[in-house]
Amino acid sequence: MSLLGLTYVYKNEELSVEAFKEYRLNKGVVCKKCGSQQHYWLMSKQQFQCVDCRFRTTLRSGTVLQGSKLPYSYFFIAVNLLTKQGNRLTLDDFQKHTGHKYYEPLWEFLNKLKINLDEKERTLILSTYSDVLGKRFHSGLITDNVLPLKPEFELVSVQELEHVAAR
Repeated sequence: MSLLGLTYVYKNEELSVEAFKEYRLNKGVVCKKCGSQQHYWLMSKQQFQCVDCRFRTTLRSGTVLQGSKLPYSYFFIAVNLLTKQGNRLTLDDFQKHTGHKYYEPLWEFLNKLKINLDEKERTLILSTYSDVLGKRFHSGLITDNVLPLKPEFELVSVQELEHVAAR
């Protein structure tokens, strides 16, 4: 599996949002107002809501994505590339994989990820994405037509993603 082919799988924004939500739930969401860890997903607002005080927390709040307006898919692409290449990942490589036009927001984003995510955390993140992809694939929500692949890309199986996440 080529690195570009694997990166293409992470470009599905809907899956990326769902995987990031799952990752947040696994890590635990803490209310900024009362400190409670009891939250539920408020579908209408696309936010977590505290059971105790009803304070709402966005998906990005309190994470390395806080303050970023970049797509969630960039997070998974970056984590994948950092897992493969370590901190040797250059901004030019990241920009090539995302197709993003501007340099500065990517530079800030990538540096934040390099500083805050260790190898264990990266593996957990990729594993979460793999789990979400697996659930969607096995429940029939993903078919071969949902992730259209260009000729230079290969279809990635759930087992291949799990293998990458296990590294």
